[in-house]
Amino acid sequence: MKIAYYTETYLPNKDGVVTSILIFKKALEDMGHEVYIFAAGDRKAKRENRDKRVFYYTSTPFRPYPMYRIALFPFTSQNKVRKLGIDLIHSHGMATMGLAAVEAAKANKLPLVSTFHTLVPQASHYISNSKVVKGMIERFTWRYLEWYYKQCNAVVAPSVVIKEMLEERGLTGIYVIPTGIDVKKFNPDNDGSSIRKEWGMEKNKVVLNVGRLVLEKNLDVLIKSSLIVLEEFSDARFVIVGEGPAFSYYKKLVDKTGVEKWFHFVNEIVPPDRIPLVYAAADVFVIPSKFETQGIVVQEAMASGKPVVGADYLALKEIIREDYNGYKFNPDDPEECAEKIIKALKKGKEMRENARKSAEEFSIENCATSMVKLYEKMVL
Repeated sequence: MKIAYYTETYLPNKDGVVTSILIFKKALEDMGHEVYIFAAGDRKAKRENRDKRVFYYTSTPFRPYPMYRIALFPFTSQNKVRKLGIDLIHSHGMATMGLAAVEAAKANKLPLVSTFHTLVPQASHYISNSKVVKGMIERFTWRYLEWYYKQCNAVVAPSVVIKEMLEERGLTGIYVIPTGIDVKKFNPDNDGSSIRKEWGMEKNKVVLNVGRLVLEKNLDVLIKSSLIVLEEFSDARFVIVGEGPAFSYYKKLVDKTGVEKWFHFVNEIVPPDRIPLVYAAADVFVIPSKFETQGIVVQEAMASGKPVVGADYLALKEIIREDYNGYKFNPDDPEECAEKIIKALKKGKEMRENARKSAEEFSIENCATSMVKLYEKMVL
């Protein structure tokens, strides 16, 4: 099959959507399919692009969150879709590139699949801090999303909880297909000692978080919980790996809380070959986010044999099994977060094998096979 992926975010961006696209793209190509990327991009991305199956469309940054771009004239893509002989279009966005996917599918009478990656309505704080305005934006966004996904022949949800959420809003034709994890790359045998040495934490208990630094990741709770964790484990150290617009906010909060001595920020894009070693360097992975539709980093941590302490919320409550592969906590309660981190630090080694088994269910092979079956069903 020839498949066209439409997206608002792509390389050089590094985020969950891009990670998902790259994982499925490689897996599908390894299975003999052709994947073409239609993405919003800037002049530099267009100029430096050497991949003949990637097409960037002129765009402008989304001011509240510049990593995302709004394509200005992506609707000519329907002609390229026809010339390439595309069999199916898969949208990974719902702004102008997403709308271009709808138009290209209609113009060429092709099936359209779309993945619900992000709970956009919960990101209204990027537009305004006013409760009234945020409420209006959330309602409008949901109405738009309901309209958008009804244009699709199938909707991919990365978790059961998201499928149920969409069904409650009247959407049908929803298939649960998570993004696959490279369980060979992320495994318990990786040696993180070099990373620990680099951080100066050879003899410490390392509590890790990896992800975009944005307000919806709720890292306030982890920062506040650290005071309690340190009472039990004075040798604990907290490592935050990732970039994002909330870096300064979280750094200031760490300083204000008085725990800057115990926190280490890796505010950069970590090379892909080093990421498995970052997980390997940790004792516990913590994610207080209330924004996860899947939580790829959770599965990567589990594949690395690490217990996960996460918010009892959305997709995380599906993945984390209490006292089996980790612990769940009320995402608004720093004390409970601390309590569960302490438990995981004490029992982490006992959950190593269970965490690994949990992650193996989300292997790239399993997830890619499920996606191909959906495509075949749509094309027939």
